[in-house]
Amino acid sequence: MGKYKTGAGPDQAMLMPADPREWLPEGHLAWKVLDLAAGMDLSRFGAACRADGQGGRPYDPAMMATLLLYCYCRGRKSSREIETATFDDVGARIICGGLHPDHSTVAEFIRRNAGAIVRLLPESVKACAAEGLVSLEVVAGDGTKLKANAAMTANLTREQLDAQIAELEAWIDAEFRSWVQDMLDGEGTAPGGAGAASRDGGGGGPGDSGGKRTWKKKPGRAAQMLERRLAARARLDALQDKDQGKLDARIAELAARIGRKEAAVRRWEIAAAGRLAARGRKIAAGQRISGTRPIASIDEDRDVQRARKALDKARADYQAACREAAALAADPKAKVNPTDPSSLVMPLKKGGFDQLHNVQALATARTQVILAITRHASPVDVQALEALLAQARRVLRQAGITDPILKALFDAGYASDANFTLGIPEQLYIAVTRESRQTGRSPGGRAPVPALPSWQEMTARLDTPEGKALYKQRAATIEPVFAQLTARLGRTLHYRGDHADAELALWAASHNILKAIKARTARLALKARTAPAPAALAA
Repeated sequence: MGKYKTGAGPDQAMLMPADPREWLPEGHLAWKVLDLAAGMDLSRFGAACRADGQGGRPYDPAMMATLLLYCYCRGRKSSREIETATFDDVGARIICGGLHPDHSTVAEFIRRNAGAIVRLLPESVKACAAEGLVSLEVVAGDGTKLKANAAMTANLTREQLDAQIAELEAWIDAEFRSWVQDMLDGEGTAPGGAGAASRDGGGGGPGDSGGKRTWKKKPGRAAQMLERRLAARARLDALQDKDQGKLDARIAELAARIGRKEAAVRRWEIAAAGRLAARGRKIAAGQRISGTRPIASIDEDRDVQRARKALDKARADYQAACREAAALAADPKAKVNPTDPSSLVMPLKKGGFDQLHNVQALATARTQVILAITRHASPVDVQALEALLAQARRVLRQAGITDPILKALFDAGYASDANFTLGIPEQLYIAVTRESRQTGRSPGGRAPVPALPSWQEMTARLDTPEGKALYKQRAATIEPVFAQLTARLGRTLHYRGDHADAELALWAASHNILKAIKARTARLALKARTAPAPAALAA
């Protein structure tokens, strides 16, 4: 009798049961994802398939969407990992029915169905709502930095972009003309073929490695590089136009402020002149002058001095804004990344810089269901609040949830007069000072001195017992969401541009699905425990 249990050898046939339902235990994640996906509206995924009957038959879109959700729930997000899962993950094999979509098919499916993938987030919220996990009394939002699929060293200035675009266009045009000439001469050499390779004179160029123009031997690669650089230049123009628009608005506001300050100076000067004239008439009449030391001229009047000081500051701010606008219009140092123009060079939390995305998320209190996830084109969060709440409302509508969000919590990174005065249905609780002081954990430091009425109102709202109790929920609501996402999926986005939004939707949808699965499992287990025994039913 042997001492150990041994399995069958690798050469044994039919090692697994013939019935796929026996391959995995009843409570395995694959069965639960399949069950949830069956209740989702996945019809939008078929819209990307060709309707003319040409080409090979595509994989079932619902199967592919379910495979993506399962793999993201398991922490497998790259297309190559998903392809591998269809071989070595029994749950993925069951979902695919023994099929094996390769990595290029998976990546192309995500790119073609990006819009449908974004709609998975509302479907996941609907699944969570069915389990009673979506409470909209209190939500919390925050942002984190995720690594873009682009190198920081690839950033280019406008001058560098223009030079590379000109070189690529010239080469593609020359290759096309050479190919046409070859066709006319009867040689029929395709662009980038042997004829093109022999005409390649060496030297440097866009995307060169080791001084070799590898892109010149692949016209398709050159066309892709040109397309990316044109998109990067358009992105740079859009960013500069956006910044220029903000500066133009600020310059107009400062010009109006100067007009108001000049009018205020004139009013105070007239008032001071009136007081001086009244004082002179009293002195001429021999009347006693009471009060402090009299002023000898308008320039000594304190109200006039304060008004003139405010006018000087407004003029200085106006001149500084004009100089900034002029520098922006001719900024030779402005850069953009041609690999992923939607990413930016941003500071890291622990020092240094990298090519990053500022990812914003909004989640429900206690249950931590993600209602919205977006990217913000700035390293700071202050202007991301309104768009984040707008996406949350849109997701809730798409999920069929009509209840409104009541209270929204944000940290001091979102504090601004513009956010405090937003005309939105949610009641905001935005920290006006650092987190430890706002929550009462660290009473030290200087208290904030609100200058504007909106800051005073927000400070008063947070100082109430209700405001203090509510704001203490912020960190416990949103911080674990980012911790759970990054622990399972890492801190790098694999897709670029607008497709990164689809990838983030998969992050959030898989997060919500795991919440819904856990709640459903607990509910069914409780139902099984509390159900009457068969004997009691028979009696």
